[in-house]
Amino acid sequence: MNKKYAGCDLNEIIVGEPLPTTLYLFINSKFITYRTPGDIIDRNTYIRFELKKVKNLYIKQEDLEKFKLWSKKHTPELPGLPPETQDFQESRQATQRKMLDIFQSNHPDKAITLAMGASKKLVFEVIKFPYTAHNLTLLQLYSRGAVDHSVNVSVLSVYIAMQMGYSHAVTLQHIGAGGLLHDVGKSKVLIKDEDTEEIVRDKMIEHPMLGAALLEGQEKIPNEVRTIVSQHHECFDGSGYPNRLRGNAIYDLTRIVSIANVFDDLMGEVRGTIYERQKEAIELLDTNYYNLFDPEKLDKSIKILKKGF
Repeated sequence: MNKKYAGCDLNEIIVGEPLPTTLYLFINSKFITYRTPGDIIDRNTYIRFELKKVKNLYIKQEDLEKFKLWSKKHTPELPGLPPETQDFQESRQATQRKMLDIFQSNHPDKAITLAMGASKKLVFEVIKFPYTAHNLTLLQLYSRGAVDHSVNVSVLSVYIAMQMGYSHAVTLQHIGAGGLLHDVGKSKVLIKDEDTEEIVRDKMIEHPMLGAALLEGQEKIPNEVRTIVSQHHECFDGSGYPNRLRGNAIYDLTRIVSIANVFDDLMGEVRGTIYERQKEAIELLDTNYYNLFDPEKLDKSIKILKKGF
């Protein structure tokens, strides 16, 4: 292989962060320009690389140090976890990508900063629950990007719920666990190397029910968490899946997690600084998703998001 180029591990890519150097793919014995400085790798692209078992991208040797410094700068430090979740902790620390990117900016309002901190603290306590750590490990085997997304959704769901007035500790734990495990069914979707993107998309529609079935056979998982997992793609107008539930047939806490889920997906798709991505994601949520969510909860969530970011 050409010595002018160096391989960089996929785990060193920072999702949603402008690249500092040109990235190359090695295809048919040739290095092909894939992304240039300032471009981003969004979460969906990252997960597609994982599904296709892409391990490395390439940069020029002369850019190696600059790339490493960039990756290290945006690598988060995780809080300590207990021995029973050591495997999960070690694998997360090995993931050199940004976590909780929606909460990276410091807010001038101390009350909001404290609320965000409280949300993160609660979620990391929920991660210590044996059933949560076990299932996150399963999800991580499918995609580390999916785990980052799940943590974001969990923290954001708890934050929104607290700002809405939900205060009971058990309720907040259910929201946090539901956010963490909402995509666990993806670990049971059987993807083949020859599957096209359309086939993969069709198979992924099964993940809410696969997740609920996976949790059904496990002890000590609250029914509220299972319900969030099975319903998080249901829509208020009945257009969602898997059961086309409508309106109040969708569990109250699920409606919060669903909004957080879409918001973080939008954050992973748009470009710009964290603030610019937050702003655009809120605008998209406000204009394109009104019929899909509980309108009262969506209005409150948008106000909370605008104030918080």
